[in-house]
Amino acid sequence: MDNKFYSDILEKAPFGYALQKVILNDDGDIDDCEYIEINDSFEKLTGLNKTQVIGKRATEVFPNVKGSDFDWISHYGNTAINRVESEFEQYLEDTGRWYKVKIYSPKKYYVITFFIDISNEIKEKELFKSTLISIAEGVIAVDLHGNIIMINKTAEKLISCEEENTLHKKVQDVFKIYDKNDEKEITNTILENRSENTDKDNNVVLKTRKCTNVPIVYNISPIKDDKGILYGRVISFRDITDKVAKEKEIVYINHHDSLTGAYNRNFFNEKIKSIDIEENLPISIIMGDINGLKLTNDAFGHLMGDKLLIAASNTLKNSCRTQDMIIRWGGDEFIVLLPKTKEKDAEKIIKRTKEECKKEDIGIINVSISLGFSTKKNNNEDIMRTITNAEEMMYKIKMFESKSQKSETLKIIMDTLYQKSTQDAEHSKNVSEICKAIGIAMKLSEKEIHELELLGNMHDIGKISISENILNKSDKLNEEEWNKVKKHSEVGYHIISSSNDLAFLGNYILAHHEWYDGSGYPKGLKGKKIPLMSRILSIADAYDAMISDRPYRKAFTKNEAVKEIIKYSGKQFDPNLGKIFVDKVVKTLNSQ
Repeated sequence: MDNKFYSDILEKAPFGYALQKVILNDDGDIDDCEYIEINDSFEKLTGLNKTQVIGKRATEVFPNVKGSDFDWISHYGNTAINRVESEFEQYLEDTGRWYKVKIYSPKKYYVITFFIDISNEIKEKELFKSTLISIAEGVIAVDLHGNIIMINKTAEKLISCEEENTLHKKVQDVFKIYDKNDEKEITNTILENRSENTDKDNNVVLKTRKCTNVPIVYNISPIKDDKGILYGRVISFRDITDKVAKEKEIVYINHHDSLTGAYNRNFFNEKIKSIDIEENLPISIIMGDINGLKLTNDAFGHLMGDKLLIAASNTLKNSCRTQDMIIRWGGDEFIVLLPKTKEKDAEKIIKRTKEECKKEDIGIINVSISLGFSTKKNNNEDIMRTITNAEEMMYKIKMFESKSQKSETLKIIMDTLYQKSTQDAEHSKNVSEICKAIGIAMKLSEKEIHELELLGNMHDIGKISISENILNKSDKLNEEEWNKVKKHSEVGYHIISSSNDLAFLGNYILAHHEWYDGSGYPKGLKGKKIPLMSRILSIADAYDAMISDRPYRKAFTKNEAVKEIIKYSGKQFDPNLGKIFVDKVVKTLNSQ
């Protein structure tokens, strides 16, 4: 076959072809290359026709090659002079395309170029690489020997390193991961599985160059060529610090009381089986109940009650050992689980708690906890029975302790009220005496008269919930302030009702601002539906209020006050009691 046959094949070949001759300058150095032949594919791949190329210098055809990083002319010239061949990838700014190029020299000073367009392939590679570099996960690519061939910015940041300091290093020297349970480094084993994907998402930490531990999850995937032959691995990993923190927070919330920080019933239900085992015997249980919580809530509000709960929980924590488990059992109840604790040691903890209670207070309220205990000694005993026994003991003790604690709290409430409003101290004393005088005039029993005295002293206890500014305001109360004042009879009812000894006064205090015609508060009771004691108190309360100075007005004279009682009898006051008061009691009071 003649040369024309081969020339035609080359002309129609699907790859670009060019024959160039090296041009030397006067000093014999490589100056440029001149195009002698190109084929049709050259035209298609570059967008240039033969008249624009043949006979022209390379720097004329592609002017931008002079400024490129790749010294294209020298490379081609050296190939032509030294009769060598090479293969490389080249970007031509003039065409905006990437080419895979193979060149060789058929004879000295001549070079033949074969090339194909690989722009799409390069774009895919660059896109893939830029994606790996920019994604939020750390990515490290290694060869079969564990040498790092690529690391992205996220991985550098997580490891606290820079790419130039890690490329070609062993992955074991850079990517150090440990099993956080036994602190054993596992980096050396992560590449053992060389064919399948490996996922790990539990108990793994990455030790950074700054010696900090970062919890991570990681995945290892094989890199294979188009024939399925493995030639590397990709390790992807991400920081799960936030996830771990969130999981810890969820576990904490599920297992702890949100107010006191003590363990909750959910924790007890989950853990009791693992605690109630023979090796933990004897297991002691302390049951505690806060004294006066309801009374504190009613008198000073739930914020003060919350403070009391927190203080009680802290008292138990300060009194117990680190291995003891303090659990908020109910509204005002706590239990303490004491594994491997004998009865005498449980008693020591109770004694310590009592001592701590004496030191702990929240403002004017002292912390008081009634405590009982029981000990499980044999494995066949039911732990719930132990809890019940501790609870029964606690309630027996509470019968004595709670009574004195409530009395003390009631005294504190009254003292606090009198500090806020000195006039209320004198008013309570006067109302008590007037109630007693009315009871005597009605020929009530000594028991009833004594109850009236107590009622007079305690009737305004609910004013503890009213601010000092309102109690001592010199101007007329606005609607909002008046509504707060009107609540004091209900608050007083709740406070007194929490005391077994004084609970009988509750309904009397609740109704002492009801009016005989039904226009009073809080329930709008009418006539004889208002308790007798409340009707008596209503007159005594109103009379003393009228004859006493108030921040917003001067005192009435006693005669003026009596006229008001008469005027409002049948409306605000029981008319029969009003008559008894005017006819029999006023003279007695005036003579004192």
